Order: sequence, then C-alpha cells, then structure tokens
Amino acid sequence: DRPLSNIVFMGMGEPLMNYNNVLKAIDKITSEEGLGMSPRRITVSTSGVPKMIRKMADEAVKFKLAVSLHSAIDETRTSIMPFNATFTLADLREALEYWYQKTKSRITYEYVVWDGINDTQRDVNALVDFCKFAPSKVNLIEYNPIDDGEFQQANNAAIDMYVETLEKNGITVTVRRSRGKDIDAACGQLANKS
Repeated sequence: DRPLSNIVFMGMGEPLMNYNNVLKAIDKITSEEGLGMSPRRITVSTSGVPKMIRKMADEAVKFKLAVSLHSAIDETRTSIMPFNATFTLADLREALEYWYQKTKSRITYEYVVWDGINDTQRDVNALVDFCKFAPSKVNLIEYNPIDDGEFQQANNAAIDMYVETLEKNGITVTVRRSRGKDIDAACGQLANKS
C-alpha cells in the first residue's frame, strides 16, 4: 500500500463542463477531513473550453491544468476531436495565454501520436509554435488500441522525432508508457468492453 501522491481529473467526460462538482471534489480531497492533499498535486485535464479556462484563472485555482491537444493544426484536431470545430485552436490559445498571464503556471499538453494522422515534422513544428507563449510540458501518451479501432500508434521513429524537436526547442517532454494494455484495462480500453 502506497499513499496516494497525485490525482488527475481526466478521462470520459469533460471536467470543465462539470466544473462545480469538480471543484467540490477538489475541496474535499484537499480538506483536512478529506485527504489533506495539496492542490498542486491535482491536475484537471480539459479538451479546452476557453471560457472555463479563463474562469479558473480568474478564480486563482491552485491545481494544475492539462490540455488534451493531440494536434496543433485545426483541420487535424477537428478530425480527431470534433469539439475543436466549436472552440478552435486560436480560441484555446487565447484562453491559455490568459491562464498563463494570471497564474504563471506551466501548462501541460496531453498528446497521442497516431500513425498517418499527426506523425509528421509539420505536426511537431505546429506543436512547438503552439507552446511557445508559456513554459510548457508535453506528455506524449502511448496509444492503447481497441477492437475495430481506426487509429494506430505511431512508430518509434515518429515519437523520437517529437522528443528531439520538442527538447531542441526548450519544451519539456515525457513519453508515457501504457499500463494495463495486456488485460484491456489501459486508458481508453474499458469503454470498449462495456
């Protein structure tokens, strides 16, 4: 038994569209009656709801922000995240610039590299350009395949290209390896089994 060290609000459902309940949960987690966890050990991951990102900045929340980005090219991002047609990358970037101006907190980007979708030098260059306005960290996340899924994990050469280009441009990057894939319990796989 290890003590809980971090909590991430991420997965099936947009946390910022359930903002009040997410804040209530964080209040309980950080209270002495709850876990007494520091808010700095809590991350809220969003697909990018600009007005809610601004609201969090205005409310001076203490938890960390992560953005599920997956492409810094509007056409590509919209094809994999239809949500982007409503809130474009320009809208998102403007809100994130506001967040950074108010909080001075580093922004983390969650990013899966898929074969034939976002695995080119053009894609990583767009990501670098998108991240330049503030200290950033990119989590490159290994894709967990699902039955009859149309997406495939990019090859190691593409991942290496991302790491090299991001690091060369002063952007912190981490490659997140999958856990639980062997028993269909990794991120994104459980929904396929329900």
